[in-house]
Amino acid sequence: MVLQPEHPWEGRHVYLYGSVLKLGDKYRMYYQAFVKGFGFFVCLAESEDGISWRKPLLKPLSARMGEDHPTVSVGEEGIPFHRRLSPVEGMSNVVSTYHIPSVIPGTRGLKPYMLFGYTERGYCASFSDDGVNFEEHPSNPVIPLMRFPNRRTRKVWFSDVAPAFFDERKRVFRAMVKTYKVDRQGRTRRCVGMSTSRDFVRWSRPHTIWVPSEEHDEIARGRGFSWADFYGLCPFHLEGRYLGFLWLFLIDHELPRGTHVGKIEVYLAESPDCIRWRLVSHEPIIPSGDWHSGIVTTANQPLLVGGKLRVYFGGSNQLHGLWEMGREGEEARSCIGMAEFEVL
Repeated sequence: MVLQPEHPWEGRHVYLYGSVLKLGDKYRMYYQAFVKGFGFFVCLAESEDGISWRKPLLKPLSARMGEDHPTVSVGEEGIPFHRRLSPVEGMSNVVSTYHIPSVIPGTRGLKPYMLFGYTERGYCASFSDDGVNFEEHPSNPVIPLMRFPNRRTRKVWFSDVAPAFFDERKRVFRAMVKTYKVDRQGRTRRCVGMSTSRDFVRWSRPHTIWVPSEEHDEIARGRGFSWADFYGLCPFHLEGRYLGFLWLFLIDHELPRGTHVGKIEVYLAESPDCIRWRLVSHEPIIPSGDWHSGIVTTANQPLLVGGKLRVYFGGSNQLHGLWEMGREGEEARSCIGMAEFEVL
C-alpha cells in the first residue's frame, strides 16, 4: 500500500481510477476520492521515488452537497449517490471533480496536462499549464451523456467509465468508453467501447469493440460468481504491441432497483490493433489481499521503471454494489497500491 485516505474530502476511499505520471525525476499521481454527500474529487499526490507520496495542499476547497453522477436509474427514479453532510472548507489537494479521471501529458503543442473524465453532463475535457489549475473546454461535454435502456428491467444504464490514453503508435487519443448490450437472457452487459480524437476535444461517436462472452462467464463461475462483465479496459504499448488491463466484473446478482453486486479483478489482455482483444490469461494479475479483497482497478497507464513494468492500482475491501444494499460497514475502505512485473 502506497496511499491511504487521511483528509475529510477523502473520507474512507482513495483509489485509482486515475493516472500516475513520471515527469523527469519526479512522479505525480492523480487519484480519485469519494465521500457520500460530497461526491467525487480528483486529488494530486507527488513523489520523488514513486513509493513515498505526499499530498500538497495547493487549492481551496469548499465541499457542499455534490452533483449527482448517474450510473443507473429505474423508471424515472435515479439511484442517488449522496447523503447530506456538513460542508468542508479549507486548503486541499483537489484539482477537479471529474469521475474516473485520466490525465495525459500534452502533445503537439497542446497544454502540458489534459484531463478527461465523467460528469453529470457526460465526458468532459480540461486543460492545465501546471497540472493543478484545470480549465474546462468551452465545448464540454466532448462526449454527451450516454444512456442505455433495458426495456425488460425498465432500467437505464449510463456510461460512466472511459480510461483514456495517447496511442503513440497511431498518434491518436483513445477513450475506452463503457457501453452496454442486452443479452438473450435480458441482462444488461457492460462492454468495452472506443472513441478517438486527434485534438482531445472532437471525439468520434463511441462504438462497441469487445463484448463479454461465455469464456468470461466461465471465469466468473469458476471463481464462485454467476457471470462476468467488462467494467473497464486500460490499453498501453509495450515493445511494439498493445496490451491492456481488463477490469473484469465477476457478478453475483443484479439488484432489483440498482446495480450489480460482485467483485472486480484485473486480467491481462492483448490486441494487434487496439480493437480486437483477447485475454492472455484466465488468472488475475493482482491477487486479492486484505485491503483489496473486493475491487481492484488500475491507473490508466503503467510505467516502465528500471526495466520493470510498474502498475499502480486501487483496491477496496468491499464488493461492488454493497453500498446500494446498505451493507457497506464502517470497515469499508479503499487505498492505493503498487505492483511490479518483469518485462520478458
